[in-house]
Amino acid sequence: MGDEIPMKNQMKIAIVTAAVLVHANANTDHLISEYKNMFEKIGEKRIGVDERSIDALKSPFMTAVKKKVAVEGTKEEPIDQGFVLQAILNKSAKISGKWYKLHGEVQGMKIISVRDNYVWLKNDEFRKKLILGSKNEKISIK
Repeated sequence: MGDEIPMKNQMKIAIVTAAVLVHANANTDHLISEYKNMFEKIGEKRIGVDERSIDALKSPFMTAVKKKVAVEGTKEEPIDQGFVLQAILNKSAKISGKWYKLHGEVQGMKIISVRDNYVWLKNDEFRKKLILGSKNEKISIK
């Protein structure tokens, strides 16, 4: 008589285990079919854009444009076009493709000093130092 209770418990455990396994097997079959569908979709040939359409696209990058804004009551000054010191000879400097002498004027700025490897420009508000080419350590001449 004492064996009846453990036998009932063993039957209950066996039935619950069988139910869990059946449910897990059904869930696994469902997952496998989902994965098969996904792989089939991945395997389908995709059609892209033709090269003419790609070539016709405009560049996504914008270029910065400096605009001069007139403010009432201020003196009009030229926009700095980016001075480039190219050469120095005696008391003259080649700046952005043109030669200028000491005390000469470059786009509204006066040349106040010409040294061996740099030039100082000045106007009423600003001073600007132009340096003659710097060395590039990555390039070596032997």
